[in-house]
Amino acid sequence: MGAMGFAQVSHAQEAAQAGDTPVSDEIIVTVQKREQAILDVPIALTAYNGDFIDRYGLDSLDEISQLIPGLEIQEQSPNNPGFVIRGITSDSTEANQEPRVAVFQDGVSISRAVGSAIEPFDLERIEVAKGPQPTLFGRGALIGGIDIIQNKARLNDFGGSIDLSAGDYGLFRGVGVLNVPVITDTLAFRLAATTRQRDGFVTNTLGGEALGSVDTDAARLAVRFDPTPALRVDAIFNVQSDRTSGTAFKSGIFAPPNGDTSPFTPAALNLTAAFDGGKPLGVTRDVSSGTIIAAYDISPSLTLTSTTGYRYFEAFETFDPDGFDYPVLIGGAETKGKQWSQEFRLNFEAGDRITGFVGGSWFYEDGSQRAPLQFDERAAIALLAGQVTRPNPPPFAAFTNQTTLRNVIIGLGAANGVTISVPTATFLAANLKPAHQESFTNTGETTAIDLFGDVTFAVTDRLEVSGGIRWTQDDKETSFRTVLLNGPSTLAGIIRPGTTGLFTQPSGGTGTRSETFDDFTWRAVARYSITEDLSTWASYARGRRPEVIVGSGPAAPGGPVTFGVVDAETVDSFEVGAKAALMDGRLQLDASVFNYKYENFQTTVFDGLRFVPTNAGEASATGFEAAAAWSLTDAISAFANYGYNDAQFDSGARNGNRFRLSPENTFSAGATVGVPVFGLGQLTLIPSYAWQSEIFFDDDNDRATLQAQSALSPALLDTVQNEKQESYGLFNFRAEFRPTDANVTIGAFVRNVTDEEYVIDAGNTGDTLGSPTFIRGAPRTVGVELKATF
Repeated sequence: MGAMGFAQVSHAQEAAQAGDTPVSDEIIVTVQKREQAILDVPIALTAYNGDFIDRYGLDSLDEISQLIPGLEIQEQSPNNPGFVIRGITSDSTEANQEPRVAVFQDGVSISRAVGSAIEPFDLERIEVAKGPQPTLFGRGALIGGIDIIQNKARLNDFGGSIDLSAGDYGLFRGVGVLNVPVITDTLAFRLAATTRQRDGFVTNTLGGEALGSVDTDAARLAVRFDPTPALRVDAIFNVQSDRTSGTAFKSGIFAPPNGDTSPFTPAALNLTAAFDGGKPLGVTRDVSSGTIIAAYDISPSLTLTSTTGYRYFEAFETFDPDGFDYPVLIGGAETKGKQWSQEFRLNFEAGDRITGFVGGSWFYEDGSQRAPLQFDERAAIALLAGQVTRPNPPPFAAFTNQTTLRNVIIGLGAANGVTISVPTATFLAANLKPAHQESFTNTGETTAIDLFGDVTFAVTDRLEVSGGIRWTQDDKETSFRTVLLNGPSTLAGIIRPGTTGLFTQPSGGTGTRSETFDDFTWRAVARYSITEDLSTWASYARGRRPEVIVGSGPAAPGGPVTFGVVDAETVDSFEVGAKAALMDGRLQLDASVFNYKYENFQTTVFDGLRFVPTNAGEASATGFEAAAAWSLTDAISAFANYGYNDAQFDSGARNGNRFRLSPENTFSAGATVGVPVFGLGQLTLIPSYAWQSEIFFDDDNDRATLQAQSALSPALLDTVQNEKQESYGLFNFRAEFRPTDANVTIGAFVRNVTDEEYVIDAGNTGDTLGSPTFIRGAPRTVGVELKATF
């Protein structure tokens, strides 16, 4: 709730700098499909406006999430972001899996992970609603929703801005905005564009660019057309392109030559020109979308809104999942998807006591993911046989020697209960492939229909109750196929006689399965205004993640694809909260307590080298969140947020484990302090700090008993519980100077002032190879900034 204060602080400071009288201007949100002040919304809600985001220098979604209690956004790469609300992670890239956190852009779902990493520039605001929000967000809102609301074209308002920043690690960011009214009160255009580049932080000793770079370009055209006073139309068109140098997966077991296993030192990741037609390490991703929102006032009490959306994304990522210099495995992920959606919503008022909406929506998605794999059988057999010493493996050339390979094959056969003669082992050693290739492809086609309604009734002037329900029907078709791209694997025949693929057996064609699922979700809320500036609320809601059709490769080469259905995941949420705006709105407080009960909790396990969903049984979460924002004066303000979340499994093999990417405690705070400088202008100091407690990166919590289920051989079992991040905090600092009577601001910034070392992910695909990998977070960066408005 602190966002109300943030909006006031931001506008008041800008007014003070311009020499005008400060005016309180609280942020208005639309999470309940109508304009409301946050104080009047009976939901655990955080909303930041664009002024706040710009003032604190939040250039990416993960930076924004650090200042929102209950929200974590993990940007491993633009191809694989993870959105986490109160312990529930949504990051699946497979075409047949549904998201668990709803991510919207101007009211249109963009929840598919590969298409959801967007540049946050020229924003009006961001709203994060926590807890199941089925009637408000619909698809994917199992445990909450995020709506990223962009600035629309503004009628009768000519102007623009330029924001340029540069720093170390080759950092450069530019944002330009131009708003042009064309016909008074009727037509306007708005063009916004951004570019962001930054070198990687991890040197690759095998050559190429430093790993973990950023190279993003995005542009937006917004059109506003009001042909009559009753009809308002907004059209928004976005494009974004990402090109990065590769994710910095570094092995925590095997050190690079003359190096160590620390994720904060250089890595040695393979560059192979032979992979999938010559694709280098890195990500290429292109996203385009169009949205048309039309609102028509049928009468003063009836408004019909139509929201039409289209989105297309295409991405390819090449990565080295084993994280060290042996050419054990190179992986790729080619993902494509297109989405169409149409929603009609009728908002109504019946007298002074009843408000609400009813509507329906249609959603269509057609997506695919192809995952090519390439491995050097000589490196793989050495690893599977436990011959690669830790932490300093011998040069890979040692395992290109035929005699060495022959002896490794004989030993590996004996370990698997197979006696291999010397002549046979010699023959097999000579036929091990330096580049064996396999691939699996999954597709998902979904057509969904939703009918929904939500009504609020003011029982008295102080008490109001709300209820909503949504019916959803999903028609799903999933296909799955596995292939060997260059013939049988010699290694597979050694360790598993009768098979031809190491990680997947070739299927006898493409298997397809279709299913129809439907169900109801709902919410019930009561809000009581103790005073005009203090209210309490309580809610009960049911959230749901639909059933998942999972395809698997055949047990034997050439066999049929098999399918299973993972039960729908449901959560029952109970939450109470209070909100207050005190001291004439200058002090704003928000607190809530929640309890969640999950049935058929969907987690993921390894199937070969794939992450596939499985039913983990029951789970629960209990937590508390609080936020405060204080505008001490027009030039001095501060905010603070705290979150506690005890989220864990209550049954099955993971009983007692904590949810992945779910810290038990989080805290963030920030301030803006404006100081006049001898009549020349105003200097504004802007510190911020975000802290979180320990997190695990997998639901198995890196327990050895669960690790054994995914390891490809006993020699690869990881018995060290280190795939986690201990508690840490990030301190950022910015300073801005704005001369009197000028529209220019100059500034400087330092991110991660103390140069804190932390990781943003651990384990990953390398875990199943006995080489868990770690991805470092950003080190200290410094830079300067210039802003101008006109």
